[in-house]
Amino acid sequence: MAKKTLQNKKKWRKEHYLALIVACLPLLGFVIFNGFPLIISFIGMFCNVDLYDLSNIQWNNFEGFKSVFIPGHANELFYFDLSKYFYKAVIITAWIASTQLVTLGISMFIATLLHEKPYGAKLFQILFFIPYICSTVAVSLMWRWILDMDGGILNSILGTNTDWLHDTKTITWCVIIATIWQAPGYGIVMYKAAFSNINNALYEAAEIDGANAWQKFRNVTLPGISPTTFFLLQAGVMAGLLTYDLAALIIPDAWGSVGGVESMGLTLMRLVHYLINNSTTSDANGVSYMVSCACVISWLLFLVTGVISVILFNRREKSVK
Repeated sequence: MAKKTLQNKKKWRKEHYLALIVACLPLLGFVIFNGFPLIISFIGMFCNVDLYDLSNIQWNNFEGFKSVFIPGHANELFYFDLSKYFYKAVIITAWIASTQLVTLGISMFIATLLHEKPYGAKLFQILFFIPYICSTVAVSLMWRWILDMDGGILNSILGTNTDWLHDTKTITWCVIIATIWQAPGYGIVMYKAAFSNINNALYEAAEIDGANAWQKFRNVTLPGISPTTFFLLQAGVMAGLLTYDLAALIIPDAWGSVGGVESMGLTLMRLVHYLINNSTTSDANGVSYMVSCACVISWLLFLVTGVISVILFNRREKSVK
């Protein structure tokens, strides 16, 4: 055993150490550019942090948690009730994230049709994938033009004069519809690949047993694509919880309110961005609490996404078995 150990040690040459160093470079970049901010954000939950001068970190007696979760508490520190914005953002973010189920259904339906290889299937697959690879800025501008009250395409088609982007009943739906339009492309491609990996012998066996089209889809296709379904569900829900750019570009901040009229376009990530950008707001003692509140919301999102990921991974393993 000793001789084998010595032989293994002799195999390490300069090339091996060089390869190890090169392989560790991405990890080093993560530690520097992600790890350090991660530590600062964790400290920021319990302390007042000046992003431009970390030497002034001060314990804040959980003021960040109190301002986020206790209604009315932030009035003593800010010029608005932060908890009201937070709970509204939670509802809107959860609503947007839940629409990923609709996106998943659309992706599965279209992929099923394309799997039958109709005429022009490849062309349709490319067309369906284009919205996914388009810039979010371009998609947002397109939907702003469609939903614009004066000269918007939707109002022209319907013959109405509705202010879709400023009506509290439609603001959130504008973001949801844009998300549903953009998201299915990736799922269609993934499902197409998953359908190709299902063993045709299973369909033949089901057909011999007298199964109809729905029974074959339910008992053969759905179990066969279940790993892909859970992956897309996880990725979609995570993307929904972290929605920022699409909501911010389609529904800009209204005067005196973040997230559009009555904050109906406010998501949690958008609230975090607002708090960071306005971290100069101070209480009577000149101590800023904005960054601490932003850190609390960010870590809450991290915990929620982590719990959902664990649940979906466990569910996927059971489904595959």
